[in-house]
Amino acid sequence: MRRTIAAVLAAACLVSCDQSSVRKTTEKLEAFDVQEPDPAPAPAAAGAQIAYSYTVSYVFDRPTVAQVQGEQLALCRGLGNARCMVVRSTLHAPGIGGGTNAGVAADVAADVAAGAADDVAMLLVDARLVTGFNQRLDALARAGGAHLSERQSTAEDVTRQVIDANAKVRAKQALADRLLTIIRSAKGNVGELVQAERAYATTQEELDAARQEQASLAQRVAMSPVTINYRYDDPSASRGVIANSLRSAGDTLANSLAAMIDVIVAALPWLVLGGGLWLLMRRIARKRGWRRPRWGRKASGDISPPTDG
Repeated sequence: MRRTIAAVLAAACLVSCDQSSVRKTTEKLEAFDVQEPDPAPAPAAAGAQIAYSYTVSYVFDRPTVAQVQGEQLALCRGLGNARCMVVRSTLHAPGIGGGTNAGVAADVAADVAAGAADDVAMLLVDARLVTGFNQRLDALARAGGAHLSERQSTAEDVTRQVIDANAKVRAKQALADRLLTIIRSAKGNVGELVQAERAYATTQEELDAARQEQASLAQRVAMSPVTINYRYDDPSASRGVIANSLRSAGDTLANSLAAMIDVIVAALPWLVLGGGLWLLMRRIARKRGWRRPRWGRKASGDISPPTDG
């Protein structure tokens, strides 16, 4: 089937949202024809595309978190990055394993300062191996004295997204091929070829973005994230809480006494000055024979009538 170059550039116009400029080029290129490639055959119907994710939590009653985490991370690395990848891991207590294992995140000190209590490891595991891999994780945890406290699994159907992404890639690729054919034919004047090259560049950018989306969806289906949480229940934690409370109470009492001393020190000069002024006024009143007012004498219990001079 043969169509005019105008149809090809009109399609590119819809992609790049530049209809006015391409319409002008279309009017100039009506005299040239190109062979439109045959449509690609429809792909075979694929099965459901499911993206799985898993979360597992272990509780330890002895300080073997480092040992167990190190063995589990070594198990993942032993499979190779193509089948298992350590995305992130943290370790706050060295435990029996001795020190921080290789691959532990470098921001452990910041996590401890922020009050983080639990350790975590985030892995990407080949979806075909994840069931057996989780069983081996459980075996390593039990051997280290841990017990399973929680397990979660989620499944997201991304079949429609995969189909849409594949269709978008095919459409952008076909359009890019047609535009490239126009450019290579070198038909038309310089302005027309410039318009075709601009449309091709825009289409190529959108094709790259569609391919990235396609690859991301394929990665989600092929590799399942596995999040491992580690918690160490320290028996001495309760005693530590009581000790912290006592220290907090002592700090509060000390702060209160310090505040009281500050108030006294701040008020002492004014008390001295006020007392001195009161004594001075009292002496002056005695020398001059000033009498207290009647209400003052009643208040002090002196109710005798005043004597004449």
